[in-house]
Amino acid sequence: MFRRFATHLAGNMSILMAGAIGVTMFITVNVIDYISMTIQKESMQGLADRAALAAAQELIVAQASDARVTAVASAIVRGSYEGEHTTAASIIDGNTAVRVNLDAAPKTFFFGPMAGVDRIRAEATAEVLGGGNVCMLGLDPDAIATLKMSNRARLSAPECAIYSNSTSDKSLWLADTSRVYADSVCVAGGVRGPDSSFTLNQPTTDCPPLLDPLRDRPEPKIDDPNDCDYKDVKIRAEQDIRLKPGVYCGGISNMGGRARLDPGIYVIKDGKLNITGTLEGENVGFFLTGKSSTILFHRKSTISLTAPRDGEMAGMLFFEDRDTDFETNHRITSQDARNLVGTIYLPKSQLLIDASNPVADRSDYTVIIAREFELRDGPELVLNTDYGNSTIPVPEGVGNNLKTNVRLVQ
Repeated sequence: MFRRFATHLAGNMSILMAGAIGVTMFITVNVIDYISMTIQKESMQGLADRAALAAAQELIVAQASDARVTAVASAIVRGSYEGEHTTAASIIDGNTAVRVNLDAAPKTFFFGPMAGVDRIRAEATAEVLGGGNVCMLGLDPDAIATLKMSNRARLSAPECAIYSNSTSDKSLWLADTSRVYADSVCVAGGVRGPDSSFTLNQPTTDCPPLLDPLRDRPEPKIDDPNDCDYKDVKIRAEQDIRLKPGVYCGGISNMGGRARLDPGIYVIKDGKLNITGTLEGENVGFFLTGKSSTILFHRKSTISLTAPRDGEMAGMLFFEDRDTDFETNHRITSQDARNLVGTIYLPKSQLLIDASNPVADRSDYTVIIAREFELRDGPELVLNTDYGNSTIPVPEGVGNNLKTNVRLVQ
């Protein structure tokens, strides 16, 4: 009897052991397959990232379509992925970004797909940051013209790119006697004006519009926007004074005197920077906030300014509040505004330049981004690009400070 019991027990133990071994094997193979699919997912995500970056490049070099960016993305994936898969790409965000979706059957070693996992998917989005060495950009896609040049206006940018986001057929509107001398001119719409207006390179039309390269740049912080360090500052013709950084409520009005600025940030609030005399300062930045806070450099003014070297306004000479609807536009008619080193950022307004003498021609570099531009009556706006020799840093996204033309955002 004991022998039968031992035999029965041994049989049951064998069954239990076999069951345990089976469970262990089941767990083991599922763990192996899970690890395999995790590795596949990571690999596919890397491929999706690479494909999105490559496809987004097409937005810069060509008039791209969904079919074109899908072809580019598919070629990237096919070159590195073996096995059944599908690749789809689409242009999003107003022709400024590309989204890529990958879909593939999982590769498992044992029993086929794990429960609930029949496909492995990855998605990536890459956006266009800029178009190379950008030194002038008109932002408004709905404007009749984001760059209008009248009479004998001149624009010289021999080593950088000029962009117009307007999709109008007059995106760049030129008088017969105006001239553009630029390394690259790219407009989202068309050009109104003769080919003879372009003396270095002809423009490229139907370009993809550029996202504002400074859209993520934080505005300078104001401790209390209701506080005023100075109110309605007026400088008379006989005065020679030194101004300090701070909040200037009512703006600064120089009626023929000389204003020398200490380094720092000048907040122009609810008033104009209205200059008839001399305004000079090194390592200064102006933040414009309030509906009437605009630049007005009169014909007899003398302007010499460089942007801060460091801090929250590093490289930014003028910075317009993005949350303000400005009532008037900015205007430079000065016959002596030849040193403007840094970036002029006016995303809500038009900049009108109307002067007989060159503007910014003695600057190491100047970058201008505005909603619209108008050059009137014969000024020459010169956009130099001597970034390396300047002590003023170039903000990321403009000038030569653009490490890549596209970036991953997802």
